[in-house]
Formats: sequence, structure tokens, C-alpha cells
Amino acid sequence: MKSKLIKYLDLAVVYLVYGLIFYIPISISLVSILSVIAVALFFIKQALAPDLSRIRSNKTLFLLFLVFFIFMALSLFNSGPLIGISLKALFIKWGRFPLMLWMVLDTFRDSKRIIRAAYVFLFGSVLVGFSIFSQKFFGLEFLRHRSLDGGVITGPFGNQNDLASYLTCVIPIALSFSLWKWKRVSVKTGFLLIFAMLMIFSLLTLCRGGWVGLAAGFIFVIFALNSHRIREKTFWVLFPLSYVLCVPLITFLLSLFKTRPAINGVDVSIAVRFDNYHAAWRMIKDHPFFGIGLGTFMQHFGQYTNSQGASYAHNCFLQIWAESGLLSLLSFLLLVGYVFYGSLRSLLRMPVSLDFFLLTGFNAGLLGFLVASLFDTQFYSFQLSFLLYFVLGLTVAYRQKGTL
Repeated sequence: MKSKLIKYLDLAVVYLVYGLIFYIPISISLVSILSVIAVALFFIKQALAPDLSRIRSNKTLFLLFLVFFIFMALSLFNSGPLIGISLKALFIKWGRFPLMLWMVLDTFRDSKRIIRAAYVFLFGSVLVGFSIFSQKFFGLEFLRHRSLDGGVITGPFGNQNDLASYLTCVIPIALSFSLWKWKRVSVKTGFLLIFAMLMIFSLLTLCRGGWVGLAAGFIFVIFALNSHRIREKTFWVLFPLSYVLCVPLITFLLSLFKTRPAINGVDVSIAVRFDNYHAAWRMIKDHPFFGIGLGTFMQHFGQYTNSQGASYAHNCFLQIWAESGLLSLLSFLLLVGYVFYGSLRSLLRMPVSLDFFLLTGFNAGLLGFLVASLFDTQFYSFQLSFLLYFVLGLTVAYRQKGTL
């Protein structure tokens, strides 16, 4: 009886995660409800049959998370009267991250489940694509009934930047399916059409940060596909060098495109972002190592600018530094770097297979999402933060020795 209950709980968590992945672009409330139920059932399963094997097999990763959380917690000493906001950010906004990661790693132990998750991502992105089409050509998208405001497409998201970030993450997954040698030409053609559709809509978002992230993801795909033809030592030199040279160049070239209304010849979106960056830098100079207090950027924003309102930094990494200090930022970057290092080592040793292409797609989507986060607020978006959790979790799960 107990074993059957554990099996049913495991299946329930799997399908709840599928639902979470599907509803990320569609419904904030459903994502919230499903995540709470999934975590609750996961902990009930753990209580009935404790299993810490996935934590033990990823102890370095979880240790880095612990270090990251310790440094974020130290920033609370600078929160002052805003300590309540900081505690909420620590335990709810960031605290769900390792819980979600553990749940995904424990639940997705085999390739079949991960491949199904990739299909769910793809199916959800197709619905988003159709909603963008209806919004663009009929003035209203059918998922959240958002109108075409000022000619800017947003799909089911609140703004075009969030839509671009979502597409930046899922397009490489669509590309990975289309690159595999399917036995039926119609299947491959279908995946290529999905990839082409999402690419067109990504361009129509007019979001340069999303474009840079997408370019970074494509650089990853190019190197991954050629990894078996490049000597491993040469690969580890060329891969990071490509980002040092190419991504800043791409960023500069895209900054030349005036995709937003200009006032007195100045791109308003760029001017606002530089004001936000300057505000973040002033906060950093005041509290470089432990920040101004986790989750309090918007509350302090008015003190560091002439603006009467509140805003994010529009650079997730800069905001982490401003809120919780340099040590938090470095530990987060080390965590992310560790994930990519492990994934690249796996890719260099894997035979060319569907697993190889999908692991490449997950990594490219994750990297593109993180690069796009240099220009916007993805970590602080409820929907997109879950997208980050699941793509990172599935990436780590896919490269586990027991999976590949």
C-alpha cells in the first residue's frame, strides 16, 4: 500500500510540473497554485520514503546554493526597517529556488520524462505563438485577452520584454528538436516551422536584450554541434573567447537600432535603463559587499535618483549586487558557471543523439535567458523565475550519469 501511494505521489508531482511548465506563460495564479501543490506532495513523498540521493549526487551545486543564501542573509543586517521585505524575498522569492531544483532533480530521473517536459515546453510555446499571431493581426490575443497596445506585441505576457525572454529560452529547445534526424520528414518539417514561427515573433518583439540572449544561445548551439570535431582543450579556449568577442559586439550593433520612440534623438528606453544602472551603482558604492538589503531596491530607488517612482535595475545581476552585495553576486555566478561547466563536460563526451540535441537546447535556452537578464528583470518576474527554475533543473537532471 505504501509503495503504491509513493508511486502515485511521484506521478502526481510529474504531471503537476508538466502543468506548471505549460501554464508559465498563461496564468500566474495557476502557476502559484500548482507549485504549492507540487511541493507539498513532493514533501509528503519524501516523508514516506526519504531519499536524499539527488542532493548527495549534486552536493557541490547545493553547497553553492547554501553559500549564496548565507551571503543574501547577511545583507539583511543592512535592511533596517525594511527587514520584513528582505525576509519575504529571502524565504519566498529566492527560497523556493532550491526547493524547486530538488523536486525537479528527484522527479525527473530518466530521459523519457525530461523529453516529455521538452514537448510540454514546445506545445506551450506554440500556443503562445498562435496568441501572438491573433494579437498582431486581429488586435487581441486569445490566452489572456491582451490587446495590441500601441502596435507592440506582448502575447499573454504583461510586456514585450517578458515575451522576448520567454521566446529566447524556448526557441533553442524548438531548434534542438528540429536538428534531430527524425525518420519522418513531416515531423522534422513541423519542428522547423515551429522554430521559424517563434523566431519571427521574437524579432517582432523589438526587444534588443532578447535578441542578444538569442544570439548567445545560438553561439552555444554552434559550438556544441561542433564539439566532437574540436579537440577538448581547444574547445575550452574557443568557447569562452567567442562570448568575450561576439556578445559585446552584438550588443553594440543592436544598440544602434532605434526600436522605441526617440526624444531629442535619444532612445527613451536606453536613457531610462542608464538612469537605473547609475542608481544601482550608487547603491553598490555605498554598500559594496553586503548590499542595501535583499529585496529593497525599489524602496531605495528614489533616494538615488531624481525619479519620484520606483523601478528595478533592469539588470538582474546588477540588482543582486546592489541588494545583497558582491559576495552574493559572485556565489550566484559561480553556481551558474558550475552548471554550465558540468553540462559542457557531458556534451563533449556524449554521442550525437536526441539526448545530445535536447541537452544542447536546454543549455542554450538557459544561457540565452541569463544573457537577456543583463538587460531586464527576468529574475524578479513571477512567471519567468519559474521558467529559470525548471530549465536549470532539467538541464542538471539531464546531465546526471544515471540519465544519460
